[in-house]
Amino acid sequence: MEFSQKIDVNILRRTTFSPRVKNARIHVICGPMFSGKTTSLIKAVKSHQKDGKKVFVFKPKLDNRYADEAVVSHDKNEVQAYAVEKSVEILDYYLNADVVAVDEVQFFDDRIIDVIEKIANDGKSVVVSGLDMDYLGRPFGSIPQLLTIADEVTKLNSVCTFCSGRARFSHRISEDNGIVVLGEKDKYVPLCRSCYNELKDK
Repeated sequence: MEFSQKIDVNILRRTTFSPRVKNARIHVICGPMFSGKTTSLIKAVKSHQKDGKKVFVFKPKLDNRYADEAVVSHDKNEVQAYAVEKSVEILDYYLNADVVAVDEVQFFDDRIIDVIEKIANDGKSVVVSGLDMDYLGRPFGSIPQLLTIADEVTKLNSVCTFCSGRARFSHRISEDNGIVVLGEKDKYVPLCRSCYNELKDK
């Protein structure tokens, strides 16, 4: 593709861009529990596959709630996935992919940022999904940095368990105190800001 700089810019040279990087981008899908993050990721994966793209899907090995080798949404949609323990393991697979998808990205180590940037800079699109806040309402894992470098961000809401408003928080109802506690409706409920703060102050 030929590209000519505008005249008011000092760089008056013509540049040819490689088609392999033309559509490379990072897409982050985030929100609270039960907001449809994994469903959106699976939808994106299947859309890329329908377009003839080769998509590799990854998940953290610790997340085995539904399946060991698949990403599964709460409504039981699924796609096959590689379960990896460390983010750098993704680099062992990605070269043969056109698109890389990562579910529950907040559970990966800090190197996931470098891994995702490398994949995108090598001309492959990346779509990731994850919780943007932990149960204490604090930024979760690598999500803040990923939001900064993302080309596209989709922020989803759930439905507040108490008032049916827009839920942005994942409130833990179990007695577990760790930041990383896997669970479903037995451990978490989605809440709006007002209901979350009211429960937190009690």
